[in-house]
Amino acid sequence: MTLRPHHLLCIGKFTGHGYDSAFTNHMTEIVSLLRSGEDVKVTLVRGVDDLCDKCPNRRGSLCSSQDKVTYLDAAVLDALCIPAGTYDWAELTEGVRERIYGRGSFDLICESCEWFPLCCKTETNY
Repeated sequence: MTLRPHHLLCIGKFTGHGYDSAFTNHMTEIVSLLRSGEDVKVTLVRGVDDLCDKCPNRRGSLCSSQDKVTYLDAAVLDALCIPAGTYDWAELTEGVRERIYGRGSFDLICESCEWFPLCCKTETNY
């Protein structure tokens, strides 16, 4: 599975809300797989990923908010101290819990996102 680095945070806060029903249903499927406990390998990419397939903001190989998502992706990789590449899902979520949520970096990384107010009210669930 491919994921943009910032989608690691979106998945942890996902509660069934999304841009439209196609996107929400697609994200629900991906989140369900990741939360199932199966050993999943995730390749972090700097560009469109599997979640972007149904996103109404996708413009070919880019996002209509490209500058914002490029910043978010870089901020997550910096906070995790890892490069883009392939990792175990469990390893990634442990890093996110410790290095982003555990150190208070979530607010700094995500404050510019339209979903930030909802995420602030949502427990993290991997």
